[in-house]
Amino acid sequence: MKLLGFIKKEVIQTLRDPHLAVMILLAPVFQILLFGYALTNDVTNIRLGAYFSPGDVVCADIYNAALASGRFTPVDTSNLRPEDAVQSGKADAVIVAPEGGLTRGHGTATGKLQLLIDASNVIRAIAIDGFIQGITRKTCEPPSAPPLTLAVRTLFNPTLDTTTFTVPGVMAMILMILVMISTCTSIAKEKESGTFETIISAPIKRSHIILGKTVPFAIIGLLNTFEILIAGRIFFDLPFVGNIFIFTIENLAFVTCAVFCGILLSTFVKNQQQSMLCCFFVIFILMMLSGSFFPIENMPGWLRALSHVNPLAHHTFLIRNMLLKGGNISYVIEHMVEMLLAGAAIAILAFRRFRITLN
Repeated sequence: MKLLGFIKKEVIQTLRDPHLAVMILLAPVFQILLFGYALTNDVTNIRLGAYFSPGDVVCADIYNAALASGRFTPVDTSNLRPEDAVQSGKADAVIVAPEGGLTRGHGTATGKLQLLIDASNVIRAIAIDGFIQGITRKTCEPPSAPPLTLAVRTLFNPTLDTTTFTVPGVMAMILMILVMISTCTSIAKEKESGTFETIISAPIKRSHIILGKTVPFAIIGLLNTFEILIAGRIFFDLPFVGNIFIFTIENLAFVTCAVFCGILLSTFVKNQQQSMLCCFFVIFILMMLSGSFFPIENMPGWLRALSHVNPLAHHTFLIRNMLLKGGNISYVIEHMVEMLLAGAAIAILAFRRFRITLN
């Protein structure tokens, strides 16, 4: 009954603050919309310039095919040299026909089209290069049948929509930020206002204090999970082919890990300002090593090893697998075990640190 009373007090205190209530209930939906629309790896709106004579039919076909693809927008660079058009930032890429025209060179098998790309953004530059090369081959090559036909099937994301990849990562990141900061700030607020001494002097166990601070935010975090999932389904048509029960259990485990992370960080801070700075510092590191936005496979081996003790990384893997692939049972068990082991280690450190700070 003491524990239930403490949990009730935490829920009332949390929701009584209108600013905190708005952050907990409405901020996740706003964030999933903002990040879901803004964070995409699709390369579009490429400003393309072209230098060719009016009678150069082949080069004109390539240019028009690029514009028709929907990824390129035309820019007038006639008053600038090709290099200056890219250097000035007026164009992201320009195509330059060879002397005498690409049509003439293509007819004699000596045509060589030049493509100038702004490579200050490497990922964008690689995509532009691939787009133009594909358009050029499709436009210029004769329609002869190739000796081998390759049948390609893209599974689990047939349209290659990057939103389907990024939104689950954003969901995991938002949940981590919300739960960790709420938990850490709640305890820091008690310390800053002087009510923390009242709590520890009350006739309740230390474990009750930690659970009283843990359970409410775990429940709120779990509710936020479904709130974010519904928003993802409505606004991004995010698929869900997994088991809802396993999905709930996995999210509850992750939320518990996030809460204990917040408890642990709260033992190092004395006020809310310190708690915010400490949380964002840790969250940034966890996010970079989670695979939410950057593939872990591209990282050095020692960084990939750190992802095994990162609960956010396991949650990101699991939520993508359950949303898109249905949740292979062996895959789920493997990552759940690693996440729970990492969470248990964090919980033990939190309990030990919390005991020290109470003395």
